[in-house]
Amino acid sequence: MIIVVALAVAALLYLVVMRTRVGMLIRAGASNREMIGALGINIKLLFTLVFGLGAALAGLAGLMQAPILTVQIGMGENILILAFVIIVIGGIGSIRGAFMAALFVGIIDTMGRAFLPDLLRKVLSGAAASTAAPALSSMLIYLLMATILVMRPEGLFPAAKR
Repeated sequence: MIIVVALAVAALLYLVVMRTRVGMLIRAGASNREMIGALGINIKLLFTLVFGLGAALAGLAGLMQAPILTVQIGMGENILILAFVIIVIGGIGSIRGAFMAALFVGIIDTMGRAFLPDLLRKVLSGAAASTAAPALSSMLIYLLMATILVMRPEGLFPAAKR
């Protein structure tokens, strides 16, 4: 259910941001706030609505995560660093890049956690391999980010040039 809701939210956000007048105003306001204000658009109200939408989506994320993990203050803090990594990998300002980077990071983390313990057991004891594998899996994400930053500093899918 979480995957279905996440895909529906991603598709809805894409449609709103890329295919509607409100999305056009949001993109224009992000790139040139003064010009949008000069055209008569209340940019403060627009950005307040965007902030509200972001808060609503954060609440939805907490609602979807609550049955899996314990609900507590600061429960999303560990996700913030991964979100930053995903934005850097995908390209700042690129929705498609963020989506693709999230898939890459998820696959690398999951594959690392699934296969690294077995690989490490060939050279380490079972307990050491089980302890080291999750840490190495997390390190693979940052290694991916560093590699992409060296090869393409603007990210995999940079936003359109302004």
